Amino acid sequence: MDKPVLSSYLRQRIGDVVRKKQPGPYITISRQYGCDGLELAGMLVERLNQRDEEQRWRLYHKELLKQLAEDTGLTEEILEKEQLTRPSLMGDFLRGLLRSDVPNGYEIRKSITLMIRTAAFEGYAVILGQGGTAATVDINNGLSVRIEAPREWRVARVSIREQLSKEQAAARMEEVETQRQYLREIYEKQSSRQPAFHLLFDNSIFSKEQITELILLAMEQKRLIPEEKSR
Repeated sequence: MDKPVLSSYLRQRIGDVVRKKQPGPYITISRQYGCDGLELAGMLVERLNQRDEEQRWRLYHKELLKQLAEDTGLTEEILEKEQLTRPSLMGDFLRGLLRSDVPNGYEIRKSITLMIRTAAFEGYAVILGQGGTAATVDINNGLSVRIEAPREWRVARVSIREQLSKEQAAARMEEVETQRQYLREIYEKQSSRQPAFHLLFDNSIFSKEQITELILLAMEQKRLIPEEKSR
């Protein structure tokens, strides 16, 4: 099986993108494990489409891995695992020896970065995770958001959400954060901007509904979306 040079996602959209003169509007959302993520992003897309007659806003999250899985014929689980894998001379040697069709972490991250940049330039995109902030750091007409919260608050959330004891939730959170550490190091190298995000919210203070309202207000202030007529 030949590895795709360009995903079908890009092939389908590249014509529209090259005709655009200005990127966006788009928003990237990064969050700590245990904070609101998917529900918040979904709520934001719903609210944005309520204000957009053409309902053009779309959520990009696991769909990127799903698209890449379709292109490569691999499962999303394999791609997600390889995405987190550090480079290894022995691993690369074995890939070549076995003529493996499984792309390495660099190839996976590069493909996803290309898809994210295309989605951001195409516009009307809410990009959750996947290194979206680092991938779009040089693309104008967007807003980057980070959701964080104190560790104990997040442990309690994970405990309730995943029906685990506090000890199990803490261990689960530690496991996930350790897995993501390598990706964080890569994204920090890709994006030298300081501060790294335009907006940072404490999820223990602001609910997902409140954060959604504040993001919409910020998007209005940045003229990414028009102000509501009722205001």
